[in-house]
Amino acid sequence: MSFMKKDVNLGLLLLIVAALLMFSGFTVYYQTTFKNVSKSFEIKLKELESVGKELESKRGQLNETNIQLQLKKQKEEDLSKKFVDTKSERDQLETDKKKLEVELGSTKASLASTTAKLEQSQVQLSTTLTELARKTADLTNALADVVRFKPYKDKYECVANKVDASGNPC
Repeated sequence: MSFMKKDVNLGLLLLIVAALLMFSGFTVYYQTTFKNVSKSFEIKLKELESVGKELESKRGQLNETNIQLQLKKQKEEDLSKKFVDTKSERDQLETDKKKLEVELGSTKASLASTTAKLEQSQVQLSTTLTELARKTADLTNALADVVRFKPYKDKYECVANKVDASGNPC
C-alpha cells in the first residue's frame, strides 16, 4: 500500500503539477489573447471615432446641401411666379398692341381720308381764290370804268332828260 500510496501521491503530485502547468499555459494564452483583443478593440475604437468624425462632417455637408436645396427651391418658386406674371403681362401687352395696331390702321385711314378732303378743300379754295381775284379784278376794272365814265353819265342823263340834276337845261 505504501507503494500505491507513493504512486498515488506521485500521481497526484504530477496531476497537480500538470494542472498548474496547464493553468499557467492557459493564463498566458488568455493574457496574450486578451492583449490582442484589447489592441484590436482600441484600433476599432479609433476607427469608430474616425468614422464618427467623418459622419459628423458628412452630416454638416448634408445640412448645408439641404439648406442650399431649400434656397434653390425658393428661388425656383419665385422665378416660376415671376415667369407666370411676366407671361400674363406679355400676353396683355400683345393684346394691347394688336388693339393699338388696329386703332393705328383706322387712324391712318381716317388721316388719309381727312388729308384727301383737305387737299380737295385746298384745291377748291385755290380755285375760289383765283375766281375771287379774277372777280375782284373785274370789279376793280368796272369801278375804274364807273369813275372814268361818271362825267359822261351826268351828261348822258342831262341829254336824255334834257335837264341836269339841279334842273338847269343841259
